[in-house]
Amino acid sequence: MNPRPTTASPSRISHPWLREAAKWCLGTQLEAGILRWSTVSQERMRCLVRFDRWLSTFADPLDVLGDPAHGVQLAAAFRRWDSDPANRLTRQSERRFAHKPVHSRQINDDLRAVAELFAFVAANPAEARQVLGVEPWSRVRVAHAAGWFRQVSRIPHQRDLNDEHYVDDHALAQIPAALPLLGLGRDEQMAITRGDGHQISARGFDDPQAMRMILLQILTGRRASEIHTCLFDCLFPVPNKTVDAAEGEEVARFHYAQSKIDIAPDNILVDREVVAIIEEQQQWIRERFPGITPRHLFMQRTGNRQGDKPYPSGTYNWMLREFSKPVKITDSRGKPVGLIHTHRFRHTQLTRLAELGLSVHVLMRYAGHATPSMSMHYVAARQEHAEQAFLATAKLRADGTHVTFSRDDHDSMHLFNRADRFLPHGWCMLPPLQTCDKGNACLTCPVFVTDASHQPALERQLAETEALINRTTAAFQEQHGRPMPEDNIWLLQRRAEHAALTKLLDTIRTKPGQAVQGAGCETATTGPVALTLDLDRSRRTRP
Repeated sequence: MNPRPTTASPSRISHPWLREAAKWCLGTQLEAGILRWSTVSQERMRCLVRFDRWLSTFADPLDVLGDPAHGVQLAAAFRRWDSDPANRLTRQSERRFAHKPVHSRQINDDLRAVAELFAFVAANPAEARQVLGVEPWSRVRVAHAAGWFRQVSRIPHQRDLNDEHYVDDHALAQIPAALPLLGLGRDEQMAITRGDGHQISARGFDDPQAMRMILLQILTGRRASEIHTCLFDCLFPVPNKTVDAAEGEEVARFHYAQSKIDIAPDNILVDREVVAIIEEQQQWIRERFPGITPRHLFMQRTGNRQGDKPYPSGTYNWMLREFSKPVKITDSRGKPVGLIHTHRFRHTQLTRLAELGLSVHVLMRYAGHATPSMSMHYVAARQEHAEQAFLATAKLRADGTHVTFSRDDHDSMHLFNRADRFLPHGWCMLPPLQTCDKGNACLTCPVFVTDASHQPALERQLAETEALINRTTAAFQEQHGRPMPEDNIWLLQRRAEHAALTKLLDTIRTKPGQAVQGAGCETATTGPVALTLDLDRSRRTRP
């Protein structure tokens, strides 16, 4: 049984043969654990409802199960119909989106839903005859699904540096200042400063629950569903021997309503600020609903005599939408920040934690994700933070002289776009349009840069270079009976690398926290090498 009401159900599919197939296919995938209720109700069923509406434009809807050779043309016709925003509207309240372009990803989802339904029926013919009967699904072949899959378009990969879902400090500073308006009574007014700098007097919304819910989302990075459906008793003490908290800092374990990933954790450690918000909400519930044992921390205010109904998600979204209108939150670029998109606070919190240096497995545990790749998807790779991280340490040449970079340094910023600029022991600052002919001789190159973070690699390279020189000179001595000449071209190069490494490490150790541009050492002598030839010894003489 569906644990929560759905916005799309099989009853909205008008064609009986399609409705029964959708129920069988999606029900089987639910039982097998391939899909979850949220995916079925919010995505798959909506896609099939749109497919059903498109079939209603046909004189004979069963033509879609006809000749598989025509599958590609039918899928292309559905793509064109589905790309019209007016054809995707299902409710009167959605009319305001009638002119909003349809993203290719949304059309691809509809095409895949139909193709997967055809593929499922074609792959299980015996079961299909028992559940759906012989007609009309006996006509479906794998070729039908292939024709629809072929219409799924390829969406170009988005740029790596993406801060679209990140809420910057400028916007976050405005939100707490305006949030008391949410909890203020409707007969009261409050003066607020909007994002555009104008001061206005706005009437309260009388919803302190929504105020605390969005605060918890901002502070914890939890999903909206994990907050508004969490249990009333969601705080648990943490033994002192388990967690070493800062002096004077209270830490508790917050159990949220994790229902998206079965194997993911459902609790995190929270600080005193989060604990205070939750305790304030618990006290409000006790005063608002006396005489009952509340089940949820955030409860539906009306029609909830037993106290077992959580705060409705639709009410939460509507409240935040209406609240956003008067406050007009904007980011540092003046772009409006709609508070209804609360998932942005999850992206923001995980990005901030990643920028603080948390390892991937710790970030994954805090986010409640099952894979590291999902956690990395939530982290906004901000260009600003990348530049700040690079410029945080002073760069030095091997002779100890400083290299000064500014935020406007064009060549240095190319480090973040070109993988060939990253070296095991530093960075290559060669301009992007030039090529390198030095091979791996970076230590004698004036555009090589390193810093203290590469100290272990540099120390290891110094030891290996010294060992290589000793081993090779000893082998030369044993083979030729004399020391290797100091003007030997190989030895000159190795001595130069050894000197460069020594200077680099001396500078790094002398000034911790500083760092270095490579090659401040003297390079190997270039040009002709003087040779003395014994002409008499080499000349052949006649007897």
